[in-house]
Amino acid sequence: MTNIYETTIIVKPDLANDQMKNLNTSIEQFFNDNAVSIGYKEDWGIKNLKFSINKYSKGSFKFMRFNASSEFPKKLDGFLKFNTDCLRFLTTKSRDVIDQATPQINKDN
Repeated sequence: MTNIYETTIIVKPDLANDQMKNLNTSIEQFFNDNAVSIGYKEDWGIKNLKFSINKYSKGSFKFMRFNASSEFPKKLDGFLKFNTDCLRFLTTKSRDVIDQATPQINKDN
């Protein structure tokens, strides 16, 4: 049985475009390797953090929603934990429709 999950990732704000493309490619490749398709993605841009994470006061926020089995979020956590470009991440189970936009997309920093 599959569930809908949401993942928010905070990435280092000073990554070059090539590094950001490589990160996005590696995440998409991880999803493809596990036969999980990303249903919806948003880039929330660079936002101020309430507290510093690894001496960064800002972070680039990425959001995605996907259908997956209950074992996949644990695999995703393991993958993101060892990625040095990710400062923090959070995966939660969702009740929203997979392709529904979030209210955060229209907010400014």
